[in-house]
Amino acid sequence: MQVAGALLVRDGFISPSTAQGALDVVDDFRRRFPLPIISRPSGRRPLQYSVIDGRQILLHLPEIQRLHAKTTRLVRKLFGDAIEALADEQVACNINITQPGGSYRYHYDRNAITAILYLNETSGGETECYPGHRLRVPATLQRDVDRVFGSRLVRSVFGRQVLVRPRVGRLLIMRGDRCLHSVREVSGPPDRINIVMSYDVRGARYANGERLNSYLYQRDYLQLNDPNYAA
Repeated sequence: MQVAGALLVRDGFISPSTAQGALDVVDDFRRRFPLPIISRPSGRRPLQYSVIDGRQILLHLPEIQRLHAKTTRLVRKLFGDAIEALADEQVACNINITQPGGSYRYHYDRNAITAILYLNETSGGETECYPGHRLRVPATLQRDVDRVFGSRLVRSVFGRQVLVRPRVGRLLIMRGDRCLHSVREVSGPPDRINIVMSYDVRGARYANGERLNSYLYQRDYLQLNDPNYAA
């Protein structure tokens, strides 16, 4: 396991055959249930992807549930039994699918700990991370401070960039609420496919959670700005 501050990378967390099995069930799901592309403008690196959310996983993809459980055991071993998967089933475990030309904007997560399990290898599509790159201030100021700290100039001068490339069976665990991160444009093919799992202390609650879910999962949602900063 490689460790960089509040960011850990473990190669070979699952075997290539297990990863291929997961890809097979994801492909089968996509044939049965075509997924919309979620698109949100965000400067030079927009959010553009498709997602299988946690409710769909619970209904149709027991193989992915088993990988979620395996990851949860490691997360709790690393961070203690007070940490658990989010109570919101839609968010707790997702499959993100980024087509060639797609990317994921710079952001912080609502939850404390995020785990990303990569199922395949792509050209491009690196997770670009800046561990510990957040100054926590009162909520009324957080959006403006995050905008400054997330700017290209501040990232280049003060940020400590860590690039995590998609590799079969690779697991990334990070403090998602403190690590500025994004997904670089996927060159492809193939589509970049990974499982994203979200954790926090038991009973954690988040402001604007429902609006953030709509922003992340509904193609026709009208609000384009990040609801994390909504009043």
